[in-house]
Amino acid sequence: MVQKSSARPRGRPRSFDPDRALAAAMERFRTRGFAGTSLDELADATGLNRPSLYSAFGDKRALYLAVLERTHARAMRGFDRLAEAQLALRPMLETMFRAIIDGYLTGEDRPSGCVFVSTAATASVTDEHVRARLAEFLAMEDERIERLLADAGDERAGAHAPVIAAIVHSLSIRARAGAPREELDALAANAIDLIA
Repeated sequence: MVQKSSARPRGRPRSFDPDRALAAAMERFRTRGFAGTSLDELADATGLNRPSLYSAFGDKRALYLAVLERTHARAMRGFDRLAEAQLALRPMLETMFRAIIDGYLTGEDRPSGCVFVSTAATASVTDEHVRARLAEFLAMEDERIERLLADAGDERAGAHAPVIAAIVHSLSIRARAGAPREELDALAANAIDLIA
């Protein structure tokens, strides 16, 4: 009698999709952080065995850096879409905050906030590459928000952009800490009233 093995097959599955695997890894890192996520947990999240993960992405750190790059590119696309809408100041800020809060309230099993704010800020203390990616992300965020504000007619866009970014970061932390939607919406509304 031949017994079936419950071990995962060797190699990548035929349906391997690198973007889907990165998205799954991002959710696991976003929930548990870089240090708190094991290779076995990443294999479970992505559906890939450990050798396949190494083959596709390199080690855990390389996979984490790839997740940060993917998140950076995704955020840039979100800012681009918002710019293309050419909204006035208040509706632009309302749309931006709504989308950000919607994202922050998602997660594998609870709201997990932003992978950069929630996990890269911690990992950056000991890893210069993560620190560089975090600095690049924050600079992009400041620049894109400033451009959105200026295009929407805010004469103090340069001063307001880092304030908006700081509120965005606070929303991530508060979502991760379990703040209800109403609290996050109220903080965003107060920020909009200060600027618009």
